[in-house]
Amino acid sequence: MPRRLAVAATALTAAAAAWSAIVGAGDVLPRAYLVVLAVAALPLLARHAPTAFTCACLLTGTVLLWVSLLGAAFGLGPVAAAALLLLVASVADPGDPPSGCSVALAAALPPVFFLVAFLLTC
Repeated sequence: MPRRLAVAATALTAAAAAWSAIVGAGDVLPRAYLVVLAVAALPLLARHAPTAFTCACLLTGTVLLWVSLLGAAFGLGPVAAAALLLLVASVADPGDPPSGCSVALAAALPPVFFLVAFLLTC
């Protein structure tokens, strides 16, 4: 389950970065959003080391939380949801399989992000 949460966080960050890069947010280069996406994908590199995965999720979640707060004016506010997913993944039990509710929540986050982003731009 923790790895699935990390994948969902990476997908959510990719959606937010793609939206922000396409819509544009002033003077920020689209390449800057790729850096945020690369940071969000860091925990996925520690697949075979549970301790490293936990530390990477905790560190990356904290960094993305600050990035979402500081980058909210540039369209990176929704990255806060990915940061919270990574923080939850750092304490999730790997032996506990995900329930249908958590899978539905992870599947619903990207469409909800696009709906909120669409409503805010109208």
